[in-house]
Amino acid sequence: MSNQSQYRASKSRITKQQESYNQIQDQIAGYIKNLTAESDAGTIWMGLKSEGVDISISSFNTRLKKLVEAGLVEKRLAGYNKYFYI
Repeated sequence: MSNQSQYRASKSRITKQQESYNQIQDQIAGYIKNLTAESDAGTIWMGLKSEGVDISISSFNTRLKKLVEAGLVEKRLAGYNKYFYI
C-alpha cells in the first residue's frame, strides 16, 4: 500500500522538461504583455530570440496558439492572413 502512494506522488510531480516548457511559455506571455504596440508573430519571435530565448519558429507558433486559445493573448486580424498579437 505504501508503494502505491509513493508512485502516485511521483506521478504528480512536475518534471524538469515540463518546468522548462512552462518557463518558456511564461517568457512568451510576459514578452507579449510588455509590448507597447501590436506585433506580428515573426517580430515577437525575433524579439524573443534577441533576448536569448532558444526556440524554433514552429514551437513558438504552437505555444502562441495555445496562449491565444487560453485567452492570455489577444489575436487581431489586420488583413488577409496577417494577424497581430497583444
